[in-house]
Amino acid sequence: MQPPHQPPYPQQPPAGLVAPLGPPRRVDPTLRTVVLVALGVLVLVFSVFGGYETALHDSDRLGTIGWFLPTIAVFVAMIVLWQDSAFSLRSDGRVLEGTGLLGRHGIDLARLTSVTSAAARGSVSLTLRDDVAAMTVDSKALVKAGPAVLDAVGRAVWAGQEQRRYVVTVGAAGVWGMPTLPGAPAHGTSGVTGRALLAVALLVVGVTVGVVLGSAA
Repeated sequence: MQPPHQPPYPQQPPAGLVAPLGPPRRVDPTLRTVVLVALGVLVLVFSVFGGYETALHDSDRLGTIGWFLPTIAVFVAMIVLWQDSAFSLRSDGRVLEGTGLLGRHGIDLARLTSVTSAAARGSVSLTLRDDVAAMTVDSKALVKAGPAVLDAVGRAVWAGQEQRRYVVTVGAAGVWGMPTLPGAPAHGTSGVTGRALLAVALLVVGVTVGVVLGSAA
């Protein structure tokens, strides 16, 4: 008598994890690029408009905030998309998935190629990358997702370091209280800072042009 076929996943997911998610969902790279370019243009246009109207009408603080509300909204959206930020996290133990600006997307925890971190408002921002895509999550969001999700991601991060695929940064290791390798960087380079600086540069250029035009009108 042959033994019964064993499914690759347990019939019931462990407590705190979801049913099998299958291969990670990915954001279409062409769509992402198009939306990023569009948001960059909008940041520039709205910041020029805000600077122009503020200078033209000599607005007070409340008026200035009003003119720049569209700029702020688009700027935040651009940063969220550029960083591949994800919220409302869940995991089946193999895939970490969250909701981003362009919908649900995920990464394969068994194929992590880098783990970097950055200090973020009393928390730690983690950028996890597999061989296809990246995802940036806040450590508080991982905790909120539940102990099982936090543990699954932590085990995957540790396994990648054990297999010498990367070195876990001190900031990332601190999320789980795991030991670090000698010479581990404090946070590492994820590219987030450069992207944020470029977005800020677009904002500053737009505001400056708008103020000059408004003052000359």
